This record gives sequence, C-alpha cells and structure tokens, in this order.
Amino acid sequence: MKSFEYVRAKNPKHALELLARGKGRTALLAGGTDLIPGWRREKCCFDRLVDLKPIEGLRGIKAQKTGVTLGPLTTLAELAESRLLARKLAVLVTTALGMASPQVRNRGTVGGNLCNAAPSADLAPPLIALGAKARVLTRKGSRTLPLEDFFTGPGETVVSGGKGLLTAVIVPFPLRGAKVCYRPLTLRQAMDLSMVSAAAAVRKEKGKVKTARLVLGAVAPVPLRCEKAEARLAGSPGLAEDVEAAAALAAAESRPISDVRSSKAYRKDMAREMMVRALREVLS
Repeated sequence: MKSFEYVRAKNPKHALELLARGKGRTALLAGGTDLIPGWRREKCCFDRLVDLKPIEGLRGIKAQKTGVTLGPLTTLAELAESRLLARKLAVLVTTALGMASPQVRNRGTVGGNLCNAAPSADLAPPLIALGAKARVLTRKGSRTLPLEDFFTGPGETVVSGGKGLLTAVIVPFPLRGAKVCYRPLTLRQAMDLSMVSAAAAVRKEKGKVKTARLVLGAVAPVPLRCEKAEARLAGSPGLAEDVEAAAALAAAESRPISDVRSSKAYRKDMAREMMVRALREVLS
C-alpha cells in the first residue's frame, strides 16, 4: 500500500489550508468506514490524510429553536441514541439503527455518509424529505444550501476535490401534523446497501395534503427529489388513487442502473412500490 502523510486538523480553516497545500490528492478522515477499506483494497489513493476528528466544533447534536444542527463528525450511534431526536425527529433514529452494524455505527459519521455521496446512502433521503440544509465552508467563506443541491453526482458533492468542507447539517423540526418515514429495500435487515429507498414527509390540513416532500434513493446519480409527484399529491385527500398516481410519477422520474445488487427494471418497479409504502405509512 502506498505511503501517505498524516495530519491532524486543528479547526475547519486549518483543514481548508491543508486541502490547498502541496501537490497530490488530499483525503479527509471522519469515521473512515469507507475510506480505510477502500485504501486497503487500493481502490482509493491519497498522498495526504487530514484527520478531522480533533475538531470538536464539528461534533454533536445541538438543539435550536426550530430544529437541530448535526455536526458532520456526529456518529450514527449518537443519532440512534439521541433522546432529542427520538422525540422530535424519530425518522433519523430509526434510519440510523437500520444502518450497518453497531461497530460501524460507532465509527461512521453523518458527514462521511453524506460526503461519500453514494446514491444508496441512507441518511440523504430522510434528511432531504425533512428539508435539511448543508452548511459548507470554502476559501470564499461559509454558505448554506438545500441538502438536495449538495450532491452533484455519484461520489461527488459541492465540496469534493478539496473545494471545501461540510461544517453542519441543519434539520428543521416537522410542522404540527406532519408525518415522516423512510423505507429502504434491502436483502438483509442489516449490513446491506439499499437497492431502492423512499422517504416521504407529508402534512395534511383539513383533510387534504398541504405539503409533501418525496425522495427516492439509489435510483438516480443523486438522491432524487420527486417534485412532479409532490405536485400531484398536494391538495389531494391522499386517497389510494392519489398515492398510486404520485408513486407512479416518482418512479417515472427515476433513472436507475443495473449493477450487482439489482437490475434497472427491478429498481424502476420497486421505486414505485417503495414510494407507495412510504405514502401509505405517512397518510394512515
């Protein structure tokens, strides 16, 4: 295995300086649950490894008046064990509990899961459905953008290639009357990647759908916000025919591929089915 330089970042700005310093590729280390196995198999190579773990400001779940701020170094285990999230954002607790194994959850981080930008990443769909935003730091300064705009392609984000650093994920509390769920489709209950996943956040008012945010995972280069399906559902009573029509529109927007886990045709069919299941759950 190729040798590399190891550096511990003191703070976010120091991490940016290290990203810009010298020649060769620089990798960021959060939990390392994807990076280190890839390095061992020589699937990813780097000349410098910047360890973010010493930066305490990037860790933790902080309550705000209208939501929570998740530090990118917050582990999946901390999400799963958070009493605050269990009360206010239970979908994140159940999502985290369904990811990987206890050992991996103790190391894997929120930022690592998002910045790895796998189309099948489990945290992205429910966070997007909740209306989460990403705060990023670049050499030009800090900015906040909708989380769906954070992803630019498979394995690519707006901060990839040393362009910047994810410093926070801002998650608003659901409004009164809103229900949120996340449904992944896997062959096993744990230690498996989603073949297809669906997240739905729906709020009804006076018997009709007031707002809807619908997201599919693993069926497009990036987590897919299904805006046509959302528009079909808005203003409807959320009956069976509304659910079927919205799910069909969501599946039509998907652009799945065939790989070792599933065929394109199966993903297309299951995108509709998983969205039906998610909508039935939030509309029941």
